[in-house]
Amino acid sequence: MLRQIVGYIPSTVVPAIASFAMIYIYTRLLTPAEFGGFSLVFSVILLVQASLFFAVPLALMRFYKQAVEQQRKVQFLGECYTLFYLLSGSIVILIGAAVVFFANAGSTVLWALAVLVLLTRSAVILNQSVNRVSFQMRRYNIIECLHAALGLGLGSLFIYLLGSTAEAVVLGLLVASTVCALADHELLLLPFQRGRQPFDTRAIGRLIRFSLPLVVMDTTVCLLALSDRFLLSTLAGAEALGVYTVAYNLVERPTALICTAMTAATFPIAVQVVEDHGPDAGGRQAGRNASFLLAVLIPGCVGLGFVAPYMAAVMIGDHFRLGVAALIPIMSATALFRGISTHAVDHAFHLAGRPALGVLIYAPAAAINIILNLIFIPKYGVVAAAWAGLGCQAAAVVAGCSLGRCAFPISWPVRDIFKIAIAVVPLALTLNLVKFSLSWSGLLYAVSSGAVVFSASAVLLDVAGMRSLTLKLALRVPAVIHVALQRCVVRLADLR
Repeated sequence: MLRQIVGYIPSTVVPAIASFAMIYIYTRLLTPAEFGGFSLVFSVILLVQASLFFAVPLALMRFYKQAVEQQRKVQFLGECYTLFYLLSGSIVILIGAAVVFFANAGSTVLWALAVLVLLTRSAVILNQSVNRVSFQMRRYNIIECLHAALGLGLGSLFIYLLGSTAEAVVLGLLVASTVCALADHELLLLPFQRGRQPFDTRAIGRLIRFSLPLVVMDTTVCLLALSDRFLLSTLAGAEALGVYTVAYNLVERPTALICTAMTAATFPIAVQVVEDHGPDAGGRQAGRNASFLLAVLIPGCVGLGFVAPYMAAVMIGDHFRLGVAALIPIMSATALFRGISTHAVDHAFHLAGRPALGVLIYAPAAAINIILNLIFIPKYGVVAAAWAGLGCQAAAVVAGCSLGRCAFPISWPVRDIFKIAIAVVPLALTLNLVKFSLSWSGLLYAVSSGAVVFSASAVLLDVAGMRSLTLKLALRVPAVIHVALQRCVVRLADLR
């Protein structure tokens, strides 16, 4: 499992770097109002994408192994892509009608581009789920890295060519997602292959039955995460939304990518263990997965909260800086609870095949979040939205843990969580007491100091088996060096 996690590091690091670079570049090229306009469009894309198009990849991952064992892999993939195209057609009709009737002429182009980005990004996600579940790690990494790099590069290029507008940024995202979707065009063409076997309508029905509860749950999850953006745009204006989104992205993008990369490696393993050895063994595996996740997520979010002044000073433009520095610590805590909820707690519902149970958690939390935003945003602005999101997300984790026990027997790593909490204390003390310069060097020193302090504490406490792993790697180093030297001697002898 650790090898799988390490193998997905490129698909985590490169998009994270691109996300930070996007904040650095766009906050200097776009006004807060234009960035807020782009944020509103992208939030709608995320909402629809997560609400509808995430369900098919999850269903694909859930039933892929069974289809392979039944020797109907190609047919099964074709059924998944058929369902994807049915969803795509419905979305085009609904959003197209909304744009025609409600959008003005100036924003029609922006929303038309947004629909295309939604469809192409969703196609990339579905293709990548096939690469993940078939353990094509190299291909997955290449496409993820290319997607992130192209999105940033083309968005910046179109801003230069077309002007500092939201349309230029969205156009860059569209071209990038189209290129990456076409990289797996063979998968996209599966429903249209000649000579294929007819699809099993019962299998498609099973996919729909599995996906519908996920659609409801993911919609409520996204409303919990994104409703504050829509309300900020309405109640506080595009500039407030722009500042809020910059702070959100600085925290959410890297933490979400870390969680996604780890889940990409660990969740398919848990699914296989459940299939092969039953729920009890699957629950123990899910607990180990959570242990690895928390060992990275908790120190990462705590560190982000403490380095907020340094990040704001060097990474974003002057018009965004003050508000972002105040929001990052709150959003770091929110990102921690969101990561635990989405990438650990919710796995109980997915592994049990009862994803609809998540609605019982996220629907009330989303409703309360909307009510709190309606009450407090007009008076307190973006800070109120941030605190409301944190409170509702924390409540969702507590409720999810309680309900998850009834759905699936996950063995939660209580001992490891306690160790991680202790190991984080020296990190927090170091970043709180030691003052660094508000510069790139200061940010680098702060991040490095926190990483070194936590790593030392984690090794001493053997968090997630880190001490044992470190000792094993240390013992292997001499052998690796010896083998490398032998190969060098052999090559030198051959050259002679």
